[in-house]
Amino acid sequence: AVVSTQSTGILNPAKVSGNFVLVERGECSFVEKVSMCQSAGATGVIVYDNAADNRSNLVAMVDDDRGTQIDIPSLFIIGLDGFHIRRALERNSLESAIINVPINMTYVPEHQIRKPPWTKLL
Repeated sequence: AVVSTQSTGILNPAKVSGNFVLVERGECSFVEKVSMCQSAGATGVIVYDNAADNRSNLVAMVDDDRGTQIDIPSLFIIGLDGFHIRRALERNSLESAIINVPINMTYVPEHQIRKPPWTKLL
């Protein structure tokens, strides 16, 4: 599910519980963003960069040293991919989708593989 967050909380919490959610970077720390989703019942979080034209710059989701316990998986993807996923969901009026995310086990840099990081929406 695609959810919207601000520093004050999740704007659409009904979409979170039991879902792996897609959220845009910004407004608060990564830890705070993931913690809000976790508290609302998310099973995991994908944070995408808020720069839609970001094709290659990955950002480290660093700890904000507040001591917040995170117990769900979370990951960061580049802005271009996040916006593609969000646009595909919106264009097809989908609340959710299964997204295949390949893992690079070849030790070949992603830019040399020439495959998108997500491959298919069902």
